Amino acid sequence: MRLHLITPESAPSRRLRRGRLIQFPQLTMPLIAAYTPSDVDVHHTDELVDGVDFEREADLVAITCNTPAANHVYRIADDMRRRGRRVVLGGPHVRALPREASAHADAIVTGEAETVWPQVVRDFQRGRWQRVYCGPPADLRGMPPPRWDLIRGRAYGKAVTIATRGCVHQCGYCSIPFMYGRGQRRRPVDEVAHEVSLMPGKAVVFWDDFLMAHRPYALSLFRAIAPFHKWWTTQTTIRFAFDDELMAQAAASGCKAVFIGPRDDRAEQPGRAGKGLQSGFTLRRCGGQPPSTWDCGSGRHDVRARRR
Repeated sequence: MRLHLITPESAPSRRLRRGRLIQFPQLTMPLIAAYTPSDVDVHHTDELVDGVDFEREADLVAITCNTPAANHVYRIADDMRRRGRRVVLGGPHVRALPREASAHADAIVTGEAETVWPQVVRDFQRGRWQRVYCGPPADLRGMPPPRWDLIRGRAYGKAVTIATRGCVHQCGYCSIPFMYGRGQRRRPVDEVAHEVSLMPGKAVVFWDDFLMAHRPYALSLFRAIAPFHKWWTTQTTIRFAFDDELMAQAAASGCKAVFIGPRDDRAEQPGRAGKGLQSGFTLRRCGGQPPSTWDCGSGRHDVRARRR
């Protein structure tokens, strides 16, 4: 079986990312590839690096879909299906609007794909698949390393992963509780540290939504990865800036910058769009290096935004 995984980037997104700090490798498809049965031939297209080859032979095309890229993803999916390819869609927008997404796919995956993806692939191999696969929350213990070999051309290398999933907060403007449920799941520290030891290159991106949510876990993780001398970044809250021990341990373990999503209390007022600011935040006073840009923007997962 030939599987074509696509990490989509709409034209506006490509223009933005190519000139900004946010050219980090994306995690979704390299991680999905790690859950793909080993007898399947996997190809990955990252649209920030390469255009989609619609002539490429594939028995199954899988595309992850966020809201800003939804119309772009639907055009790719429709074109692939006209060419006789079977298409599976997943991602946050599919979770939010499954009926809409179903019109553009042979099957959709809602919820967390790790728990159902091997079955999806086997069903398509047999030629008998479901229209909807609902993935329950994944047990992060034993999570395989992402397929870093499928990442090419990203400015910050290939090393992407997660240590946690979900968030302890329930902010009304945020899509994370909707996607991952209440609370946070955490991988065993020793498993994360072992994975970091295997990562290619110097730079690491933890695609966690709130890596420092559980302080003892974060401190344990920082101490465990420090011997590997990586440079890493992640997302957290502004409270991190007021915890000297946590900042010092993070910097000592290789943290060079974090992305902060400060809460804007006005976001809950009628007519307000969402998070006030998404800011690059440096660890300079603890030995970190400043990021090259500050990134500002709304954090609302707003279905209306893609139609503007």
